[in-house]
Amino acid sequence: MMCDWLGLVLDAGHSGNKNAFKALIAAEYCGVKVLLSKNFEMGVSNKTPEFIKMNPLGKIPVLETPDGAVFESNAIARYADIVMTCTLYSGFAWILNKDFTSEFPHVERYFWTMVNQPNFKKIIGDVKQAKAVPAIRRNAAPAKPKEAKKAAPKEAKKKAPKETPKPVAEASEEEAPKPKPKNPLDLLPPSKMVLDDWKRLYSNTKRNFHEVAVKGFWNMYDPEGYSLWFCEYKYQEENTVSYVTMNKVGGFLQRMDLCRKYAFGKMLVIGSELPFKLKGLWLFRGQEISKFVMDEVYDMELYEWTKVDISDKAQKQRVNAMIEDLEPFEGQALLDAKCFT
Repeated sequence: MMCDWLGLVLDAGHSGNKNAFKALIAAEYCGVKVLLSKNFEMGVSNKTPEFIKMNPLGKIPVLETPDGAVFESNAIARYADIVMTCTLYSGFAWILNKDFTSEFPHVERYFWTMVNQPNFKKIIGDVKQAKAVPAIRRNAAPAKPKEAKKAAPKEAKKKAPKETPKPVAEASEEEAPKPKPKNPLDLLPPSKMVLDDWKRLYSNTKRNFHEVAVKGFWNMYDPEGYSLWFCEYKYQEENTVSYVTMNKVGGFLQRMDLCRKYAFGKMLVIGSELPFKLKGLWLFRGQEISKFVMDEVYDMELYEWTKVDISDKAQKQRVNAMIEDLEPFEGQALLDAKCFT
């Protein structure tokens, strides 16, 4: 997997992987040489301690660089048109025939314009659209074995019919399936704050953000049903490469998807000098961070978590600054800001 060449190496399994296309096409546009790792075997190479150290999820692709590894295909590429086209590629090539895509002429024009660019064609070659939707394979029902002809039974002597014992009800009843346990957060008393309303306000406010969105947040906020938390990365000294640092944030937010129904978050990458600082603000349902989040999202233990005291004016102002990406933040420039909605 690792090689002696000091350039960029992509661990991707095989060159036909659409997620590998994203990185390779981006490299062509940037004029950067990327080598595909040799003898990479999915299910084997990605389970080694060496690979897990680069990507704890054990997934591909992973880009090995002299400054460290970058995982998640979108983070490696960082180009919107490349990511979108590679996502559409499998559909056009295998499922979406002309009869279907003709109803979406703008998508068609966009896709064929992109895949016919020289840098795309160098990696994925000539794309041919699916001719027909693949048939769904159905397994044929197994043939019933022919029953052997039964000999005519001899007339038996008539006997008094034996009384069939009544089955014991408890023994015959099948055990009812146990209901799936509810998330503890769903058992909390109803909150006057509707999280989706806040997320819509945040996403749709384009002007006068402080007056509309920030003040709107405090009008909606329910301190009994929700709690606010600051987080700070424990190992800031590691953050010496900008894109690796931002990739940490992207991976963290992807793994938080399981609590999207119960949370809102802002993550900031701060500083114009090394090391970069990772700090965040999170709104969680309930008065504590739920155990299921702490157990399922391993990134949580990489951060120090401090509950916000909204009666403290300074802490409340810090919340405001993080919601609206106020710059400079604590005297430093913002390199990046990401939102979990």
